[in-house]
Amino acid sequence: MLKNDNYRQFIEDNFKIVNKQGVLVDFILNAIQRKYLLEDYTGTDDILKARQEGFSSLINAIFTADFLLKEHSYSVIVADIEENATGLLDRVKMFLSSYEEKNKIKIPLKYDSRFEMYNNFMDSRFVIGTAKNAEFGRSKTITNLHCSELAFFSNIEKITAGAGQAVVDGGRKIYETTANGYNSYKKFRDEDNGFNKIFYSASQFYPVEFLAKKKKELGRLFRQEYPESEAEAFITSGDPYFKTESLEYYLSETKNVEAI
Repeated sequence: MLKNDNYRQFIEDNFKIVNKQGVLVDFILNAIQRKYLLEDYTGTDDILKARQEGFSSLINAIFTADFLLKEHSYSVIVADIEENATGLLDRVKMFLSSYEEKNKIKIPLKYDSRFEMYNNFMDSRFVIGTAKNAEFGRSKTITNLHCSELAFFSNIEKITAGAGQAVVDGGRKIYETTANGYNSYKKFRDEDNGFNKIFYSASQFYPVEFLAKKKKELGRLFRQEYPESEAEAFITSGDPYFKTESLEYYLSETKNVEAI
């Protein structure tokens, strides 16, 4: 298996990605992607984040590198809905296409469908599914598991007990999501379950001018999409029983016990 900086180098040397302007460019990791891969990554990670910071792209690029280079690897993406799952696999296929173009080779895919790819030379697989199938991945021997937008899964417990427990020792389990209120993901996040809990705020990724513009556009929904703290992410998202404004007020009035 490649070392983390070797993954960065391999991705940047071989993969292309469509940027936010809709242009196909070399996949050069942004600052927050580099921070995760080179500083915060453990391979058993639960990432809570602001929207569209690039984590699903990076995670799938790492899995794609294994699909190309690691014999018998079995990589699985589980998304909240089918449209998002197929979109993620389409991105993987774009990585493979750019790899073929840059290296002037043809990857020997035995089959290539909307939901699965098989690399005949490496005996490696890349499979996608959705959280609607709670048993997805349960009977497999998984090398890499990516659950995308985990907070929006309706059956987090079954997925993490099924596909999550099918990951081999030393394999990767990487969950990433934006918050969705105080739901079952919040409970999962608060548990002592062996995951490395990471939060990436909006200001770690987006410039001040961009966030100021979005604040004007979104109003009270701004902090749901671009939170600055983990507590803020949960309080301002989802469909809380109490008014969001009241929760935000009490949050602002809380004090750090150590500071008293």
